[in-house]
Amino acid sequence: MKQILVIGILLLVVQATERATAQGLQPPVPEAPRTFLDTTYHRPAGHEIKVQSGDDLQSAIDAAQPGDTLVLDAGATFTGNFMLPPKAGDGWIYIESAAVDSLAPVGKRVPIASASHMAKIQTRNSLPAIWLLPGASNYRFTGLEITPAAGAPRVYQLVNIDYLASQVEAQFHNFAKNLAPGLFKGDAFPKNITIDRCYIHGSDTQDVRQGVVANGAGVAIIDSYISDIHDATLDSQGILAYRATGPIKIVDNFISSTTENILFGGAGGPTNPYVPADIEIRGNWLYKPLSWIPLTTGGRGRWAVKNELEFKNAQRVVVSGNILENNWQSAQNGTSVLLTPRVAQDQGGPTAVVNDIDIENNVIKNVNVGFTITEYDNNVKDGTWRGETKRIRIANNLVLLRDESDPAGFRPMGFSLGPTLQDVVLQHNTVQKIRGAACYASVWFDSDQAWKWPPPQSYTSNLWILDNVLCRPPTGDWGGQGTDGLTYYMGAPRPLDKRFSGNVILAGDAIHSFPPKNNLASKVGYVDAAGGNYQLASPKWLQTTDGKIAGIDFAAIAAATNSDAAGKVISRSNGAPAEENAQGTPSK
Repeated sequence: MKQILVIGILLLVVQATERATAQGLQPPVPEAPRTFLDTTYHRPAGHEIKVQSGDDLQSAIDAAQPGDTLVLDAGATFTGNFMLPPKAGDGWIYIESAAVDSLAPVGKRVPIASASHMAKIQTRNSLPAIWLLPGASNYRFTGLEITPAAGAPRVYQLVNIDYLASQVEAQFHNFAKNLAPGLFKGDAFPKNITIDRCYIHGSDTQDVRQGVVANGAGVAIIDSYISDIHDATLDSQGILAYRATGPIKIVDNFISSTTENILFGGAGGPTNPYVPADIEIRGNWLYKPLSWIPLTTGGRGRWAVKNELEFKNAQRVVVSGNILENNWQSAQNGTSVLLTPRVAQDQGGPTAVVNDIDIENNVIKNVNVGFTITEYDNNVKDGTWRGETKRIRIANNLVLLRDESDPAGFRPMGFSLGPTLQDVVLQHNTVQKIRGAACYASVWFDSDQAWKWPPPQSYTSNLWILDNVLCRPPTGDWGGQGTDGLTYYMGAPRPLDKRFSGNVILAGDAIHSFPPKNNLASKVGYVDAAGGNYQLASPKWLQTTDGKIAGIDFAAIAAATNSDAAGKVISRSNGAPAEENAQGTPSK
């Protein structure tokens, strides 16, 4: 009798605990950026300084005072490594083309064809064409073409915004120190730097390691075209920020780069305590040309391809209304968006954070993997703090996967989730193959290879998978599908049915049981998949957590990406890359 009573009491305790846990369950809510940059064009009221072809641009820069505008002849070419020093005063200095009024207005991206209305600034050596020195502030560049000169060697950065004198001196062998003695007096972030409607590029035969290094406070890159950024010897990025405080604004750009189109972090450690924060990434087209795919099986091609958007160190980020197109197996497996805390030399430490990231209303198409998310830096040894990934929201994104048989194709997956991941919500996303057979995985749980099956604990904690359309049942390294598999992969905290709900799951070749309010469908239909509209048409599943149809809200994505169809880029692109004109959009 006592034994029965004890068991009964224990059951009541467990049930009460589960009820309390269920009542307290909440999806993670990322903290929004605390500030957004205002990049409205306000031409200063000071002197206008005309710089004509053949004039000394560096002397004009040195002479300019806050409130002045340097007007460069459209079509003129200025060759050198132009250094922008600190100036006394709070006013802005604008450096712009004389034909700036012939460019598209602010808020509309410049196409390559606008180069005829720009002044060209070029470097003939490996040093930056434009270099914002430590402490420089309040500079705006508008309507400039920034590029290597013909025959120039590999360029490290075309635009370098840097704050750390010792890093500058080490990288460029005291070049800057000898040229401008007395400027370098310790850490001093460049502040309030705007790149507006510029064309920044290498060429098919010239390597550029980075288009823009954005190591500053208040850096904006808007309405610009950045292309042919690649390096045969090291990783390359269209935009890179690794020693920065933020805020940073990257809005309405075309960005084409091999390794990462945009990368935040990766150089943390004792000499770099900063985490880029308050980041806005909206309305961009991140693109990798299909011509970069190696033609031979197993080859890497000329350049190593990794991701389109990667966060190694970042916090308080919004990513909305972007189109991320084309990625394949090369130096990595072809993930479009990678969230993975990392620091330099695998040291670990407090800067290894990828926290408060909100990714919404984006189109990711023709990629091997949509998202890869890891909780910690797996290169850091146990015993050292290995970093964290917290409060991640990925909502209303369309992920269109390449076929595994395509050149450099590999295991098409919507989401790849690392062990011990915490505080992540995946909601109202649609994961679908562009063509071909069923996807390899919609949601894939990567294992810790030291664990055995069944694992000693839930693979993840506070993971929410809600209201999505998934091209296959979730699974992982150890197999396990349906409710039984999910209990091992995402069982903590209980109950599971609150956190895995509202989904439409393409059944594939096996039938599994799932928690209530999920639909295991034999087939799915879309409003107009051929035209890019992947709004779910059948089954019309409304047993979701918010009463909206499962999967994406097509209208919201189309509005955010400024597209007439969620897979088709229109006015923001101002013309597709030449290879698309020849080959057709991959997702069609």
